[in-house]
Amino acid sequence: MALLCSSIIFAQTKEFTLKEAINIALQNNHQSKISKVALEIANAQYNQALSANYPAINAMVVGQRLKEDVVFQQRGEFALSPEMVGLFSQLSGGAVSITTTPANIDTTALGRDTVKGSLNLLYPLFTGGKISSVIEQAKLNKLLAMNTIKRNDLTVVYDIKKYFYGYVLTNELYEIAKSTLDRMNYVSDLTKQFYESGSSLNVKKTDYLSIQVTVALIESIVAKIEANRFMVKSALANAMGLAWDSEINPKYTNNELLPPEYSLSKLVQDAYKTNSDIRKMDIALKISKEQIKEQKAGHYPSVALMGELSHTYNSYEFGYLSDDKENSWNVGFAAEIPLFDGFKTTNMVNEKKLEKKKLYLLQDMLKEGVALQIKNELNNALLGFKQIQTLKKAKKLARDSRELNIRGYQIDAITPQKVIESQYIESYVKADYLKYVHDYLLSLAKIDNLIGKEVK
Repeated sequence: MALLCSSIIFAQTKEFTLKEAINIALQNNHQSKISKVALEIANAQYNQALSANYPAINAMVVGQRLKEDVVFQQRGEFALSPEMVGLFSQLSGGAVSITTTPANIDTTALGRDTVKGSLNLLYPLFTGGKISSVIEQAKLNKLLAMNTIKRNDLTVVYDIKKYFYGYVLTNELYEIAKSTLDRMNYVSDLTKQFYESGSSLNVKKTDYLSIQVTVALIESIVAKIEANRFMVKSALANAMGLAWDSEINPKYTNNELLPPEYSLSKLVQDAYKTNSDIRKMDIALKISKEQIKEQKAGHYPSVALMGELSHTYNSYEFGYLSDDKENSWNVGFAAEIPLFDGFKTTNMVNEKKLEKKKLYLLQDMLKEGVALQIKNELNNALLGFKQIQTLKKAKKLARDSRELNIRGYQIDAITPQKVIESQYIESYVKADYLKYVHDYLLSLAKIDNLIGKEVK
């Protein structure tokens, strides 16, 4: 029952508004999901960088078995002290004078089996700012990942608007063409009656044939627009992340269009703050600054605190690893002081400075490009709005003209050419009006995308 109900529900055509389509697309967009995973990766890398602020403590156990015991061998003689020489001489009654004694010794120093467990500590005290710069770079990379998510979302929103408005345009054009075809079929039937009855002074056989050709052309246009409507609808469903066989029905509320009363300077200033590409360059410049600090750290010494606590077991009870040496500890520090590296560090610093300068130049070019695009789109919106107001009046005039011509043709007061011309003019004016509405809405969508947020 559940499968049956779900299949029936999903088989139905989905209706949605532009806002609902955008929300669905943002939830289903694969690129956004990938960007969110990239943010999680950047966050993990940031936590890795933070670990440099803590001491590194490692436990180590080493076990080994040697081929044989370590034997300490000594060959030679010991020189006796004058007191020992005098003692031996006294004991022998002066008969024997001994000044040396043999030193041929074979002593087990260490057994074959050794196990050592140790706890090691390493804590950086000073790195010349290298650690802090690496941490800051990781933090800025998180901002880059977040900016990428925002940029992908903006792209999704713009694509949905583009396909949604495209579908609305083609759907309205289809309705206009279909309506024109219906009226022309009526005119064709009326012309046929006039021609066959011979009661009209204006209708000739050539007029009838001309109208038949016109109807055929309009039928071709209707079929072409219907195919385009299907393609745009499929593109919209794909952009929303829906299944390939989903049936959708976008609902467009034709609210009254308002004039674009935007201040160009205000739009540009907002774009400098919120445009995703410019924001990305700002973050890249901050990362470049930290990279310079990281390379400069090569001029300064590095100091670290070290310590070790260990216990050693050996299979030989005696030897040099006596009871008091089985357990040991030590604490110390290590300092690495750079003296000369052939100017490598200096040149690496210079390289990062030049890269930063390059980023500044690219940022200036990007800002100019964004400002120019906003200016062009705003100009297109302003011109488009004027055309919309003009064509809105022209639509009414064209409709009235078409109705008058039809009524005049019904009483044989108008020639067929005038009727066809009035039909064409009305269809053209309506189509032109829809095109300017589409372009106007698309220009506003482009402005939103360039600025990085919806402009109220």
